[in-house]
Amino acid sequence: MVKKQGRTAVAATTVATTTAKSAIRSGRLSLLLVGIFVSVWINLPAELIPHHPLFGDSILVQDSAHAGVAAHTDPGNGNVKLVQEYAYLEPKVCVISVLLGNYEKSAKEPSPPLDPSRPLFFITDREDLLNSKESSQWKPIRVDPSLWKDDCLRFQGARNNPCDNINPFNLGKFYKTQFHRVPELTAEGCNVVVWLDGSIQLTNATFMKDMASRADRGQNLVVYAHHESREGRIDKEVGESIVFRKYTSNKFAGHPQPVQPVMEQYQHYMAQGFKERWFDGNGDQHRRSYGMYVTCMVMFDLRQPVTQKFLDCWWEESVRWTTQDQVSFPYCAWKLGLHVHALPDAEISGDSDKNPYFEKLKHGL
Repeated sequence: MVKKQGRTAVAATTVATTTAKSAIRSGRLSLLLVGIFVSVWINLPAELIPHHPLFGDSILVQDSAHAGVAAHTDPGNGNVKLVQEYAYLEPKVCVISVLLGNYEKSAKEPSPPLDPSRPLFFITDREDLLNSKESSQWKPIRVDPSLWKDDCLRFQGARNNPCDNINPFNLGKFYKTQFHRVPELTAEGCNVVVWLDGSIQLTNATFMKDMASRADRGQNLVVYAHHESREGRIDKEVGESIVFRKYTSNKFAGHPQPVQPVMEQYQHYMAQGFKERWFDGNGDQHRRSYGMYVTCMVMFDLRQPVTQKFLDCWWEESVRWTTQDQVSFPYCAWKLGLHVHALPDAEISGDSDKNPYFEKLKHGL
């Protein structure tokens, strides 16, 4: 049984996996099947086919052995057309953060230590952190401007081109949205990545295990919803941002920057067709806070092809418009039609300041 936005489609049979493989090779697939219990959707109208979150706009058939077949809808008639096998990838969770300049003094050690221990990376330009001999669960990575060399050409003339606006706050956005391009994370095999702001301290020993479990159950873009005062609306966030010196001043954290026109950004989004609380029209009941998020902690599943599309959108909006990524985050979700898994949920309580996963400490520690 697979659920999608309150609707359910069910069809099951029992067939050998080898039969499916043979059928795929011959191009005569009439059943989508895997393992012992499988689900079947063939030549159904697209609106009747549930889309599994692990494949974005693909249909997923998955069994307890975590292997399966994905079928894509034919844009011509909306019926199932292309079938692809896929192999299950075990989630390898990593954490990334940024400590550029002196806005945050140190990486916050998890307390208690994480179990299992997985890499915690932070990007820095500070020699004291790169050469520290202190024992830490964090691994420093030297900031590398060569990573955004192509972006400087691609976004020539853009407000927050990383070769022009070298404010650490702006450069940190590259690593927040483009961590899949960081060689150290690739070498480690990180396929589920959690972004943490520099002020966040993990307080749950099983955090990595929990993130892996969430990703394996199809959850993606896992993030705490903003306070209910935002009502899940971008315009509420914009209203707060246009009086915040981080965006209205030509200097932030001791470094020059261009003024960030958050209101113009919002007006552009509305002109593009964005609709506040666009997700309410599909029959689901969303709580009041859903739709605006605090991006101090976000889990991304890179095994889902749509995740990189989202990250690229998020990065481009930051470069072309403003560093207020909490405004562009819901816009990119709308643009790609993505479901954001908002916390708190049935498994975890709290809010973005303090919860069973982490605590947000004061800036500058």
